[in-house]
Amino acid sequence: MKTRLALVALVSVLVIGCSHKEEELQQQLAKAKSEQATLQQSIAERDKSIEEVMKAINEVYADLEKARSKEGKLVERAGGGEVPSQITNAATRQVLIQNITEIGSALKENRKKISALQARVKSLGGQLAGLNTLITNLKQSLQEREQSIALLEAKVQGLETTVAEKTKVIAEKENVIEEQRLTMKKAFYIVGTRKELEEKGVITDEGGFLWGLLGSTTVMASGVNKSLFTPIDKSADQTIQVAGAIDEILPHRNEEFFATAQPSDNASSLKIVQPEKFWQDNYLVIVVD
Repeated sequence: MKTRLALVALVSVLVIGCSHKEEELQQQLAKAKSEQATLQQSIAERDKSIEEVMKAINEVYADLEKARSKEGKLVERAGGGEVPSQITNAATRQVLIQNITEIGSALKENRKKISALQARVKSLGGQLAGLNTLITNLKQSLQEREQSIALLEAKVQGLETTVAEKTKVIAEKENVIEEQRLTMKKAFYIVGTRKELEEKGVITDEGGFLWGLLGSTTVMASGVNKSLFTPIDKSADQTIQVAGAIDEILPHRNEEFFATAQPSDNASSLKIVQPEKFWQDNYLVIVVD
């Protein structure tokens, strides 16, 4: 009887011990499963972050390649040392500057993206050291594009300045040519009685004898005040209307070069029929009675 009781007690102790051991094992297993789940979640989050970082890196690379391509086209349009014909137009130069500005804005956005990537990779820890190299290369490429686009902008601005300077020089030359053309087209005339013209110092008598009382000739005076004369476009104005009857014109012209008419006692006209020959002298004095 005593032996039986001892065996029952021993079995009870063993059962209780095994129960505690099983419970402890189950707790350890549950803990291991929880840690595994946490680790898997961490790995999944890290993989997702890596995927997002790589996607962002690829986008920045693509943007930089677009910038490089656009820049190449702009360089072709901007041309070499001399000012190319395709950039002489002000509107074209403005489009180039606008395109350069757009590329510059895109590069600024990429710089922000790269800074965000650096912070993101840093927060993920040293396990992604390889991504740091990619981002460093990205940053270097970005700096190259920024420097290149800055040089291109300076070049286009310089060309714009050069074009403006050349345009100014051309305009000045054209103004000089136009002034010369107008000067070549311009002639001057004055109308008055012999007494009026003598008093103004426009005409004088020379030659003759008996103190000029006989055989003298009326001529246009030297050193005459040219502001007294009226300008005329000798290429367009072929008839001069005057008050009074025309008595003489000075300097004398061949009568084949002009014709006079007197429709009334108080009015006359001088029609120039051969302007090129008539205006070999650009000043004309019309003496009226």
